[in-house]
Amino acid sequence: MNIYSCIPSPDIAAHCEKIGHVFNPLEMAVIVAMCGKSLKEKHSAWREIISGYPDMPIHKSLNFDAQESLHEYLRGLIAHEEKQIAEFYAPTDGAVFRFGLLWQNSNGWSDDECAFSSIDKAWSAYREEYGESEKDIIKVKIEKAQLDSVDYAHKAYMRPNGELLDINVYMDGDSPDNLDMIFIHLPVPFERGDVVVTPRDGDSEPRVLSDLPHWLSGRVKYEDFTSGITGDGSDLIPYFFVVDEDGFLIRDHGVSRDLWELRYYHGELNGQNRFLKYLSQYIKIGNNGDIDWLLNVFLKFRAEAKRDELDRLFGGWYLELHKDTWVRNKESDADNTECILE
Repeated sequence: MNIYSCIPSPDIAAHCEKIGHVFNPLEMAVIVAMCGKSLKEKHSAWREIISGYPDMPIHKSLNFDAQESLHEYLRGLIAHEEKQIAEFYAPTDGAVFRFGLLWQNSNGWSDDECAFSSIDKAWSAYREEYGESEKDIIKVKIEKAQLDSVDYAHKAYMRPNGELLDINVYMDGDSPDNLDMIFIHLPVPFERGDVVVTPRDGDSEPRVLSDLPHWLSGRVKYEDFTSGITGDGSDLIPYFFVVDEDGFLIRDHGVSRDLWELRYYHGELNGQNRFLKYLSQYIKIGNNGDIDWLLNVFLKFRAEAKRDELDRLFGGWYLELHKDTWVRNKESDADNTECILE
């Protein structure tokens, strides 16, 4: 099995393959769980792990109970998900279906208000209304629920072409523990100060990498994460500096899937995001640079962003009103800017 091809981040996958990093069967099973492939492909990969790799126990972690056999766990997981798939597609009296969409660069699901009497009708309604927008949609969710019931609902997550990615049952106590709750060591090529992106659910904003679990030495033992003594898969997160929507520089952290998706940012840095280039340089020289220089660069880009915002809001008349003052300030700023960016 080429497990490197299952790692969502192409940069991390290439790095692991280049250094020849070997993952044990449990780590391989976790990577398959996080890979973003279809359920059919995941089940095939897990069956290959069962038939082609040694069995091993699964250690206990914060949100995963210990298991004596990885192979038995995977067999049970596959059987459970296949049962859920069969129940989802089985005709059920009193069932209604709704669909929701996850769009590129959206902050969450957009649920349609209509309910349908069958999966086919819900899918047809989605295709009729949004089929031409398929390239802008990341996932489609179809929920199956019972009329006049507070019982659990099935939720199936699909690609826009209908390929099944995941299925779960809300408040289903019989579900096996999730493999993505296991923390594993994932070698990365990144360094502090790299400009990166986490394109999870369409999020593609550039940001400067400030920390990873790998680098927590002295505060938390990294080995405690990988052994399950502390934390779980939700701690596989990066930390960043990012310019927020209000134009402020903030420190933010990702969510449990972000490290798997993390990759270098290769696009252009526009607007206030141009500051990230200089912040990156500042971090990489060990924070021993001139903080005044860094602050002046940030203030310059923030002032430009405010000017551009006023121009958009007032259609240029605001700048025309203050034209003489603006020209004088612009000529003065030009000399300072050359010094700042040297």
